[in-house]
Amino acid sequence: MEKIELPAGNMIHRTHPRTNEAGLQIETRKPKRIMITSLSYRLTTLVLLCSFILPASAQGTLVTGVITDNRNVPIVGARACQAGTANCTAADMDGVFHLMLEPDKDQNLNVTCPGFNPVVIVIDNTTSFPLRISMIPIYYPEGGYVNETDHDNPDGLIGRSSLGFDFIFSDFSEFSELLGTYNTEVMEFITVTGPEVGISFPRFYTGFGFEFGYGYEDDHDSLVVDLNNTLYKLTFGYDIINSRRIRMTPMLSFRWLTWRLRNYPDERRVPLERYLLDREIDLRFNQTAAVAGLNLEYKIYSNVAGLGDYWSLGLYGGYAMRLNHKPWIWSDGNRITTDRAIGLDPLTVGFSISFYNIAQ
Repeated sequence: MEKIELPAGNMIHRTHPRTNEAGLQIETRKPKRIMITSLSYRLTTLVLLCSFILPASAQGTLVTGVITDNRNVPIVGARACQAGTANCTAADMDGVFHLMLEPDKDQNLNVTCPGFNPVVIVIDNTTSFPLRISMIPIYYPEGGYVNETDHDNPDGLIGRSSLGFDFIFSDFSEFSELLGTYNTEVMEFITVTGPEVGISFPRFYTGFGFEFGYGYEDDHDSLVVDLNNTLYKLTFGYDIINSRRIRMTPMLSFRWLTWRLRNYPDERRVPLERYLLDREIDLRFNQTAAVAGLNLEYKIYSNVAGLGDYWSLGLYGGYAMRLNHKPWIWSDGNRITTDRAIGLDPLTVGFSISFYNIAQ
């Protein structure tokens, strides 16, 4: 039997016997390619084997999580550190952080951020990731958050208590001939101060206030001129801006202004003839007006001193117009009639200090 050897290169051949036309058996070898293992593949395999062989405790723990405040808002820059080490990281814009714990150190996690109470997280075999860490703002004073964004545009009821100062300019010149300029001049400028209480829900505002003027008293010849002012007002408004710092409210206010003018002798013992000549005056002038204007307040969240959740300083300006043309006048139970009118300066201004309480 004749064997025919095929040329061999970098191949490994396998012999397959077959018979030719002359009846001779011929052995042939078919090639099968075997890929040579590269060095990089061997190194990769070695590294993978080592990673499985090493104990899990030598690798450390990768801690992931999200840091938010009590309103579930991400806290950017919150610091997460492995306890007792300088191994730290910071939360990104979404409050997300990643930290690889050192295996031979304390496995507790300390989370801190200025303005918030620190949080300690214990990491053990039962801890699941990612962590959800909620930080509570520092309270200042008791019962009030330093973080003013907690008060932004709440959906509930808000109570408002304020102390207002109003300046009103009036004109009594039509009464000068009857009352004398020494009386009418003192009634042409009103400054009143008093409280106002109101509620907002959620942006609509309604309030009621009453204010008192200073007690003016002066001598004129043999008379004492005594004047007192009172203002009652019912106010409606709507907050077009109510941000964390600014509150802007167009308002419509209905006001009732009163002037009580008294003239009486400046001596305790008065002769009858002089009393009848001077004649005492005790007149109560009443005028109603509507004021349309704008109230602008700046909110402050510190130094509340237990008077509310926050407070504000406000400035008010408006346009005034009379509701009754002729004033209502009373004197000792008598209704006094007149064709004369009290003039009102269209510009009225005021400012306020307000304290707000958010209903829980």
